[in-house]
Amino acid sequence: MWWVGFETVTWTGESEPTWYETFDGEAKRGFCATCGSRVAAIDSDIPETGINVTALDDTSGADLVPIHASFRDNAVHWLSPVPETERSAAG
Repeated sequence: MWWVGFETVTWTGESEPTWYETFDGEAKRGFCATCGSRVAAIDSDIPETGINVTALDDTSGADLVPIHASFRDNAVHWLSPVPETERSAAG
């Protein structure tokens, strides 16, 4: 699973994800209301909303530039590269 972080997210489509708190007041995970796939994450100590890259239906927007990415060395070619992020132990 490859995650990217965005300062703001606008959900388009039929509905927003169904959110569940995984740790009271600390973290939320968003799931597709139709198929149950995990599509997003919000953590209290991280300023951005994490999105699973496979959840992106429209990647044509010029403003689609993440501020963080895991596994960035394996990034897809159609998503703008994340400038000056630190390499995480996970990727």
